[in-house]
Amino acid sequence: MKKSLVILVVALLSCSYSVYGQSFKSVFRKALDEKDLAKAEKILRDWDLADANDAELYVSYFNFYTLKSREKDSTNYDREYVQEALDFISEGIERFPTRLDMRLGKIYMLEKLKDYDAFTNDILSLIRYSKKIENNWKGEDFRLVERPDEMLYGAVQDFLGKIFVKDDTALDEKVITISEEMLRHYPNHTQSLLNISTVNIKRKDFDKSLEALLKANKIKPDDSILNYNIAYVYQEKGDKENAKKYYKLTVDNANEKEKRLKEAAQKQLDGLK
Repeated sequence: MKKSLVILVVALLSCSYSVYGQSFKSVFRKALDEKDLAKAEKILRDWDLADANDAELYVSYFNFYTLKSREKDSTNYDREYVQEALDFISEGIERFPTRLDMRLGKIYMLEKLKDYDAFTNDILSLIRYSKKIENNWKGEDFRLVERPDEMLYGAVQDFLGKIFVKDDTALDEKVITISEEMLRHYPNHTQSLLNISTVNIKRKDFDKSLEALLKANKIKPDDSILNYNIAYVYQEKGDKENAKKYYKLTVDNANEKEKRLKEAAQKQLDGLK
């Protein structure tokens, strides 16, 4: 069975098997810290023979091949080793589907490789499976992930943020696809509505943008960011009265951390008088 794993943005976990009185994971991690990839690879082989069913083995293979892929060139990934990493992490996800760290690590790597089709598909899979298991994700040592809803929402938004800034219309469509999938499973997720609105603002489709924003506003009527965006869209549509209404709501409801937003809304209000 071929295995491969990509670097996960998570800590390695300990396992119950030992090498010279230490866990495979700990001696493997030490070898990586020392940049001794030959030693790390030998530990992985021994570990594989001792317990090929250990989830942490897949994480470690992922980390190993990711580092290996940049051994000769720190600015580029060696595609052969990266594929090894992706193969391992994909198998790990298949065998241990509730491990959130594996899924996030794979998506992170796909974005680094600019494989946005696979990137999108894996995020969609993450969202669907999250709903299936009611967000009962596992992390290190198969412990339940704390605040899983926040973790999921934050992770998806962080990934979308990476492609939002690229100013690529093809990627904008993927933002829409992912946001709509979020809303199918989490209909009150206002950030997804805001994402859809933002893409439509870029497209100058202010009617669609406003439709998404007003849906979000029904869920969070006092949200200053939503109110500011609604005001902006109304302003772009030439509806000064509604623009003033929502800029005023922004000024009235902005909290202490939203001082700049409040100031911006007041500046717009003053200009509309």
